[in-house]
Amino acid sequence: MKRKLMLAGFAVAAVLTAFFLVRAVMFALFWMDPERGLHPVEPWMTPRYIAHTYDIPRADLQRILKLGPEETPRMPLKKLAEAHGIPLEGLIAELEAVIAERGTK
Repeated sequence: MKRKLMLAGFAVAAVLTAFFLVRAVMFALFWMDPERGLHPVEPWMTPRYIAHTYDIPRADLQRILKLGPEETPRMPLKKLAEAHGIPLEGLIAELEAVIAERGTK
């Protein structure tokens, strides 16, 4: 009985290790892809995701999203726009304009 329990524990540990290894490799491949920033801004994206993906400084992102200096919400753009009463299309257009401007420098 003790042997079966140890074998089951080892199997669970092996499966979890494999899961997190595959997950780490997928994240590494995604962030190493130089073309990851070529897709348009989407309503599901969070400010943090946008800042990392498009290399936008935090201060610029907070100005565009009309956030306070210490405010970095973890909610999608759609919910952020609704919470602040800002049209989502205008917010996305402004973000894409900043991204395009930074890409030409």
